Amino acid sequence: MSNEHGNLIKNPKQLIIMVFASFFVPLIIILLLMVFVNNGKRGDSSNSADQLIKPVGQLNFKDASVQGEPQTGGQVAK
Repeated sequence: MSNEHGNLIKNPKQLIIMVFASFFVPLIIILLLMVFVNNGKRGDSSNSADQLIKPVGQLNFKDASVQGEPQTGGQVAK
C-alpha cells in the first residue's frame, strides 16, 4: 500500500502554528466582514447615535401622592 495520505503536521511547532491559525484566522475574517458591512452605514454620527440609543418604549410617571376619587373595580377595568 502506498503512503499517499500522510499527516500534514510533522512536528509540535507546526501543531502550535495550526492551532493559533485556526483560532485567529476566522476572527480576523469576521472582523474584516464587520468593517466591510458597517462601512456603508456611516452617516451623521450624532443623529445616528441618537436613533441607536432611542428607547423602545417610554415610561410616564405620575405623582403617587395625588389622590383622585376612589373608583370601583369595574371603573378601573374600563
